[in-house]
This record gives sequence, structure tokens and C-alpha cells, in this order.
Amino acid sequence: MFVLSNLLLAIAKVLQIFIYFELTCIIISALLSWVTPYHYFPFRQFVDGVSLIVLRPLRKFIPPIGPIDITPMIAILILTFLDIFLVRTLIDLAVMIR
Repeated sequence: MFVLSNLLLAIAKVLQIFIYFELTCIIISALLSWVTPYHYFPFRQFVDGVSLIVLRPLRKFIPPIGPIDITPMIAILILTFLDIFLVRTLIDLAVMIR
């Protein structure tokens, strides 16, 4: 059973790293949207591209409220929920199986 436990633990850790990376990119993208123009900053193009993995599907359901786009805030809440619920559940399950 230790193989299944290690598999669940590895999945949980990779998912957690992805969630933290996405959270960081979403926050940086939101901050840079106030500061730099898009075409002058190649780092911003990368950060925006990574953050769109989560933001693009949300923007289909959540329209902007006037000039304010609340999808980054909702994406942060969803990713935080997934980290607390899904990742920790997988880790606890891996510990219990072992």
C-alpha cells in the first residue's frame, strides 16, 4: 500500500506546486496590469499566458463589472479552496493508507 500512498502524495505535491505557481502568476499579472503596457514587457506576456489557463474559463461565466475585472479575485479564491480541500485531502489520505 505504500506505493499507492506515495503516488497520492506525489500527485498532491505536484498539484500544490501548480496551484501556488498559478496564484503567483495571477497576482503578478493583476499588479502588472496597472503598471506596464503589454507589448513592452516580455515577462508580462509570460505571466499573462500562464494566468490565462485559469482566468480564461472563468471569464466566460463572470463578466467584468464596468471597468473592473473580478475574475482574478475569484480565481484566487477557487485555487485557495482547491489547495485547502483537495491537496490536503490527498495528503491525509496518503498518510492514512501508509
